[in-house]
Amino acid sequence: MDGETNTDARLIALRTLASRRAAVCGLAGAGALAALGACGTKEAPNTDPSAEESAGADESESTDQQSESASEEPEALAATSDVPVGGGVVVEDFVIVQPEEGDFAAFNAHCPHEGTVVQAPDDQGTIVCPNHFSEFTIEGELQKGPADAGLGVVEIEVADDKIYLA
Repeated sequence: MDGETNTDARLIALRTLASRRAAVCGLAGAGALAALGACGTKEAPNTDPSAEESAGADESESTDQQSESASEEPEALAATSDVPVGGGVVVEDFVIVQPEEGDFAAFNAHCPHEGTVVQAPDDQGTIVCPNHFSEFTIEGELQKGPADAGLGVVEIEVADDKIYLA
């Protein structure tokens, strides 16, 4: 009997210890979450008046920089001399072509089939996707699949022998 009582007491002690551990672990986890929550991205308000003055100066400098960059000329995609007559070039996400002298057009360079960037037009003016060999005309129209649509038209402007997004 003494052995059974001893075993029962051990079980009770183990259960109590286990439930205390669970409680302590739960509290520790909750405390960790609270500490992480306090590490948010918003800054605490600053009550120092000199900090507000310097922040105002930073804002005016930023506004000046924005107005300067707004007055800067937009970056050209390419020079007209870079685009061969009867051919074209791939620049970033665009295919820029010149089917006839002085006639420029641009298309989305991603094949509508799976999004692979197409190649610049070959000597015959054919634009080929290197992934599954879909073919497009120099006007961006679908010639041969597996793509099921032509290349998307991109509006451009030509000024001062340079090509810009419209």
